[in-house]
Amino acid sequence: MLVSYFKIAWRNLLCNKFFSIIKILGLSIGLMVCMLIFLYTKDEISYDRFHDNKAQLFRIIQTFHIGKDQQQTIGTTNAILGETFQKEVPGIEQCVHINGAPVTVKNNNNDLFTENSLFTDENFFSVFTFPLIEGNKKTALKDLYTVVLSKDMAIKYFGVTEAVGKTIQLKINEEFENFTVTAIMENAPQNSTIKTGMLLPFKNYERYNTNQDWFGGSMNTFLLLSPQANSKVVERGMQDLFDKKTKAEIAKIKHEKDISISIDLGLQPLTDIHLSTQAGPDNGMTGGSNPTYSYILSWIAVFVLVIACINFINLSVGQSLKRSKEIGIRKVVGGTRKQLIKQFLSESFLISLIAFAIAVVLTLSILPFFNELANKKLSFSYLSDNYLYAGFLLLLLITAFIAGFYPALVLSAFRPVKVLYSRQKLMGKNYFTKGLIAFQFCLAIFLIICAIAINSQLNFLSRTGLGYDSNNLVRIVLPVRKSSDKLPALFKNELSAQSDILGIAAQNSGRSTAEVKVDGKPITIEKSRIDDAFLPIFKIPLIAGRNFSDAYPSDSINSVIVNETFVKEAGWTASGAIGKTVNFRSGKYSIATIIGVIKDYHYLSLKEKIVPELLTMDPSFNYGQLWVKIRPDNIPKTLALLQNTFKKIVPYFPYSYQFMDEINERNYETEAKWRQIIWISSALFIFISCIGLLGLVNLFIEQRTKEIGIRKILGAAASRIILLISKEFIILIAIAFIVAIPMSYYAINKWLLGFAYRTNIGWEMFAFAGILAIVVAWVTMSFQAITAANANPVKSLRSE
Repeated sequence: MLVSYFKIAWRNLLCNKFFSIIKILGLSIGLMVCMLIFLYTKDEISYDRFHDNKAQLFRIIQTFHIGKDQQQTIGTTNAILGETFQKEVPGIEQCVHINGAPVTVKNNNNDLFTENSLFTDENFFSVFTFPLIEGNKKTALKDLYTVVLSKDMAIKYFGVTEAVGKTIQLKINEEFENFTVTAIMENAPQNSTIKTGMLLPFKNYERYNTNQDWFGGSMNTFLLLSPQANSKVVERGMQDLFDKKTKAEIAKIKHEKDISISIDLGLQPLTDIHLSTQAGPDNGMTGGSNPTYSYILSWIAVFVLVIACINFINLSVGQSLKRSKEIGIRKVVGGTRKQLIKQFLSESFLISLIAFAIAVVLTLSILPFFNELANKKLSFSYLSDNYLYAGFLLLLLITAFIAGFYPALVLSAFRPVKVLYSRQKLMGKNYFTKGLIAFQFCLAIFLIICAIAINSQLNFLSRTGLGYDSNNLVRIVLPVRKSSDKLPALFKNELSAQSDILGIAAQNSGRSTAEVKVDGKPITIEKSRIDDAFLPIFKIPLIAGRNFSDAYPSDSINSVIVNETFVKEAGWTASGAIGKTVNFRSGKYSIATIIGVIKDYHYLSLKEKIVPELLTMDPSFNYGQLWVKIRPDNIPKTLALLQNTFKKIVPYFPYSYQFMDEINERNYETEAKWRQIIWISSALFIFISCIGLLGLVNLFIEQRTKEIGIRKILGAAASRIILLISKEFIILIAIAFIVAIPMSYYAINKWLLGFAYRTNIGWEMFAFAGILAIVVAWVTMSFQAITAANANPVKSLRSE
């Protein structure tokens, strides 16, 4: 009997090729999107689950509560915490420190490269599961001058993976030293937050970075708990010991600086780090992700599949009148409703199976493009397992059931007498079918509005002035150490005669926040070290006072420049701020005088609000970057000049540069990717929705063929017939548009809250989406409507 069901299903597919192709195409697209998102989500939740000890591995995190400021959670500590906890807190078996730091590598040709290495303890390979191709995992990191390379790194520097025993020159601090390769490890899996091509002994890092402070810290500290240990009990033991060790220091801070401070320690499972919104991968760990992206993509996949199934349902019901006599005859000769339901579900399964096979091919074909959009490296090769196959099988069965269940119930309920006398009606007040088509277009319009809003916000960001001139500004990275302070002067002397170089300025790298007091009022600031050329090169205007100058030697130790926001926060005017003093709560120079006020500029992305900024020439900061203003006439030649000059002045450090415009663009890379994803999703929604609309229009025309023929005989114009056919569906789309407006407004408004500076939500966004949906729907309906309006009325009446 089952074979018979599939034979009949196959014949029906062949007899209705056009609609069969549309059904299969719609389902294929829906299944393809689901497969892609399934792979994406599986990759996201699979991070770090390949480690044998994953259930027992935790990272120490710290949550700071300072005064009335919002609490801040970090995933880093100083080394003393892990070492002490391992000795004194029960339940902790091992401690592993991981600290990321760039090192300079010199190859046999004396070429210099920068590699992001990890400094870690010698028990690293006993705690984490990273297989070794060569070497002993217990002794690989035991000695001070040893190094472990990944397979790819070994090939890069030695041309082969058999590199154990060979030496490589590395510069960790000021000089190059020889390190012996003691092991070669497999390349880290894609779904790992610990990715590196080079591991170095942690004790080598400690030679230059000794910190026994219990506060703060910059390294990842992992604890391996015993199998029987309770993480909450271990947390309480850690907290008690930490409070005991820091009690005196916290009391001192509160007394001297009048700040209430408390620090809560916690244990973060290794498998939670990738998707953590509070303490993600840090300092050597990579691949952090926002779980919101997975939720959004998952909902898009669900909606696309639901719309594809709705499309299938509408087309199946729309074709039902052509099969009504078949159903009537089956019932007359003894066919039961149960058998008919099995028949229609078999047809649904067959179509779903064909669509599924096509979807697999489409997924494999489009995966490289999807990887580019999602910034991933997804592939079936490393994600394939029983869970993946079970998920795909479940997806197939659910799709076949959802797509076939409703048509099976409706069609199997036909009464033999009515269908044989062509009196069976399906349209009427079929609110469910109409609701499905309205739901489809509601989702499509919602996504179109969101895509327009994202596009509008990105255009707003690109048009908004940053408060400085970013054109033809090149950033060159300097080694961050005390000796770097002499480098800006050397570059200026070397390049001063070059006509293509318009100016050179120095600045510290990274960000630094601090708290100062003005007139007894505390202000949290962004602090930067610059030289006297910085403001002229960036063309940041002074609105009061003066710039730093060599004519005033004291500028480097007790003068500062502040921005407008700082002045407003202090309650001053720009001119009134000149000569005022700023008290630093810590640091060598505790009092500084304001000599200038600059106009606010966006030194961060437009996602963040401008905060009080203080510019200084404080020599306790190290310069870490040069800004070079170049002429646009011959950029390649000028860049080559900069590179040659850099190699001459800093031969031991790799050359790295970036244009300021590129840096600004990268601030909005994620939003640009999402703009593409939402636009593509909108197009898919509209396409599949129109296929469903095509089926519903076909149903409408089939049921009203006689009415259309009579109207034509009585003199109705073709335009009136087209309006009759289209009117009801345009009303449905209008209802969908009205429902989509508040949904999209809420979603857009919530998304825009992530930007300190944002575009307005204008009515034109909604109007354009509504007009686009109606126009596309009208074009979809027009062919069938025009064909029906121009049909011979005699044939139309005979069809009844």
